[in-house]
Amino acid sequence: MAGNIFEEKVDFLIRVREEVEARDNLEKQLDEMKSLKKKLSRNISLEEKSIQDEISQTVRKRMQELEAGYDRQLDENRSKRKNVINRKEKTKSKRMNKRVEEETKEIRQTNKDLELELKTLFKKNKVPRFCKRKIFYYLFMPSGFAEILKMLIGFIIIFAGLPAAVTLLVREYVLKGTEADMTLWTVLIPAVWIIVALIIYFIMYNKIKVRHIDTITEGRKIRDSIKANEKKAAAIKNSINKDKDESIYNLDSYDKKIQNIEKEADEITKEKKKALKTFEDETKQMIIDEINGRRLEALENMKKEKKDLDDKVLETEERYSDFCLAITNNYAAYIGEEFCRMDKLDDLIAIMQEGSADTVSEAIAAYKGQKSPK
Repeated sequence: MAGNIFEEKVDFLIRVREEVEARDNLEKQLDEMKSLKKKLSRNISLEEKSIQDEISQTVRKRMQELEAGYDRQLDENRSKRKNVINRKEKTKSKRMNKRVEEETKEIRQTNKDLELELKTLFKKNKVPRFCKRKIFYYLFMPSGFAEILKMLIGFIIIFAGLPAAVTLLVREYVLKGTEADMTLWTVLIPAVWIIVALIIYFIMYNKIKVRHIDTITEGRKIRDSIKANEKKAAAIKNSINKDKDESIYNLDSYDKKIQNIEKEADEITKEKKKALKTFEDETKQMIIDEINGRRLEALENMKKEKKDLDDKVLETEERYSDFCLAITNNYAAYIGEEFCRMDKLDDLIAIMQEGSADTVSEAIAAYKGQKSPK
């Protein structure tokens, strides 16, 4: 058989070229189908992911919208409850204040009478009106730890704070930019201030307190009584503020409204839980079915197209394998794999058609003589 092949004419090479061309065409088709198959696989994966993403996003969005609707109702409920509680507290505060006024009415009236008595006493004995004020008694006749402390604070302000402030102002706005001796003025101004303040204090002490000691002492007793009454009124107010019993303030209407609002909040919460369970058990699946029903057909078509292409690729691969095996067994085994290519076969055919060779063997010999091996 080998001898027969090498003695074949040009028609033999033409048949070989046709089979090689058919093999090469099959190889090209196979490459194109594999490329299309790869593209289809990628598109199927993208479509499956897109469907799952749409399902996930839609379910999450619908769930959030459902929760948001109930949360808005709960927010409104909390706002209503807060408003009712605020109105209740305002009403309670007004009625508590009214109760304080009622229960301290006699004490406040007693203090008004004592204030009038104090005013009359000082006027009758021609004591200056400012002497009946609290600050006078703090500075000239303090009683108790609190008033002594206030007296000390007053002395600190008068004999230290004020002279320091005056000195600072004089240095900043009067002496600044001048050649005056700052140290001298810093010592002189406070010293003068303190001396003048002490003179004024002792003049008031001698001319007012000592001269009107009996009246001022009596005024001290009256002011102590006023102070004692103020403590009693404060104790009554404090007791009323601490009283937890609200029944005397007639706030039942507010309590009823608050209970109704809280009941409404419980109902909304129950409805929310029920709606979320229904969504999870039923609505979620409906959303999934709707999206799948709308998009799965296209996905299934792509999968069917890919399956058909898989079958076609398999069939083509078998045909291609048969072609390759046939060419190898029938031709390549004799003339070599290198001459089972389109370009080489075209060259051999051209040599024979030009008359440079009559047989396959001669054509191969002529080809090798024309072209050096690579």
